[in-house]
Amino acid sequence: MALTIWGLRKRDAKANKHQEAGWGTSAYVVSKVGVSALTRIQQREFDKEAPNRNISVNSVHPGYVDTDMTSHKGPWTIEQGARAPLFLALEAENLKGQYIWSNATVAQWDADKPPAPV
Repeated sequence: MALTIWGLRKRDAKANKHQEAGWGTSAYVVSKVGVSALTRIQQREFDKEAPNRNISVNSVHPGYVDTDMTSHKGPWTIEQGARAPLFLALEAENLKGQYIWSNATVAQWDADKPPAPV
């Protein structure tokens, strides 16, 4: 079983070939896999324990935004990066346990390839 984000494999990390296989080299990048998986797990728990409470747990990729965190290398403005999170907060009533891409569409976090850039 592979824990993947766009083809990145757990076995590569175990074999210490994670960097050449495309894994991120920072804890931040790798932690995004955990956040995506935890999103689904938490949503299933809420659905099971409180099905009538209408609680939504989703995660979002806002895009590569020009911030201090990206050393101002991201091409997106803060306003562009806010679009998908605002979509989740204000318009995504029926989305539960999903990973939302920067263009406010549902993306499969464990797909072989990322969605097309926007």
